[in-house]
Amino acid sequence: MGFKCLTLWPRQKIGSMQNTTDSKQLSTHFFAPAHAVFQNAEHRRNCPGLSDSQWMEMGVNRVLKECQSGRGFLQDWAMSNDEKDAVDVSLFFETLKSKRRLALMKEINTLVAESMPSHPEALIDELEELTNFDIFAGDGHYHATSTHEVLIQGKRRAVGHFYTLNLRTHALTHLAAADHEGGLKKAEHDMHVLKRMSAKELRQGASKGRKVLYIWDCAGIDIRQWFNWKQSAGVYFLSCNKENMKITAYGPNPFDREDPLNAGVQSDELVTNASSGVTFRLIKYQCPQTGTPYEFISNQMTIRPGVLAWLYMRRWDIEKTYDTFKNKMNEQKAWANSTNAKTMQAQFLCLAHNLMVLLESSISQSEQISDDKEIERAKKRCDEVMEKCKENRTQISPLYLNPRKRSQFSLKFIRWLRYHLTSKSIFYRAIESLRRVYALL
Repeated sequence: MGFKCLTLWPRQKIGSMQNTTDSKQLSTHFFAPAHAVFQNAEHRRNCPGLSDSQWMEMGVNRVLKECQSGRGFLQDWAMSNDEKDAVDVSLFFETLKSKRRLALMKEINTLVAESMPSHPEALIDELEELTNFDIFAGDGHYHATSTHEVLIQGKRRAVGHFYTLNLRTHALTHLAAADHEGGLKKAEHDMHVLKRMSAKELRQGASKGRKVLYIWDCAGIDIRQWFNWKQSAGVYFLSCNKENMKITAYGPNPFDREDPLNAGVQSDELVTNASSGVTFRLIKYQCPQTGTPYEFISNQMTIRPGVLAWLYMRRWDIEKTYDTFKNKMNEQKAWANSTNAKTMQAQFLCLAHNLMVLLESSISQSEQISDDKEIERAKKRCDEVMEKCKENRTQISPLYLNPRKRSQFSLKFIRWLRYHLTSKSIFYRAIESLRRVYALL
């Protein structure tokens, strides 16, 4: 199983723009993937008061803007748009509760996510053993309630959602809202959420014959349930080992110690635990740079141990996505207090993220624009890692040395997008603006 050399990835140097005469608005390009699937959406309806297409764009803009409240957003929307596009406060919040529009948003998100191509920085396609896998990093995310949330036992319960990030395409999907059982529970355990999902939901549209690998933290461990999902749905799991797991080793799982992608792997064993009676893998890994030891467990038996270790480290990407929501988009509390409204917000978060991924990738490839200063900083970090490994007399997998790999959007890009969507900028003018931003800041 091969791995293509990193020297294949650097892109061409920035040249002349290819779309300098494109006079469409940036928003037209930004929303194009969503409108493309919207045209054939099953849950689409004709609503003269607030059309579905305008509703979709409003929800994404609500995510991107830094308004502290729904009323603040609607005022900003009214000032930035024509009178005919202004939306009444009561209509906006009533629409947040709509079951039909929530189903529409789920449908659009699913279709957009499924249509997203491999991300040029993901590296997943460079690994032959991952060709037949859909790989998702999963985790829960909690934020504050809306101002008008009903108190339960004198307290407001944080709003929880569970998302997955496709490590191949960078598509974000909403798995489920946390069930607080009427407010009796502060949170819902991750495995409880996963167990109440169907096999079809867990496969997330993967075609027949494809395998699905979830990367979850310790809250996603249930070895017996992993076995059941593997047998019935072709769904596998990768996690880090719990200290209190009583593991019995059967013997080594042979691997190539000379393979550079296995650098840092100390051992790969076939093990079981008393509560499950199921065989799985225990991979012991030591970071070549820091010397920090890790233990990973998985019921996937064919992927190289070094690749599994790298995939688990990639789980950090979904945490950085949550950080973007909280600290760069100021999405720190629920928009409303109904269950449908809370889930609608989660769907808009996913759609905004996915449209940004597609726009940024498109601009980078078609306009040859990239944040060279950030890439240089990443290269410097890679050089520091290699120097430290040299001092330690250790080798590190080349998978970790990708200077174009980023875990989240830069604030420069988000500010640029926010401004030019609001000002309804022409595409080529917005592109020139982004080029200046990346060159100067």
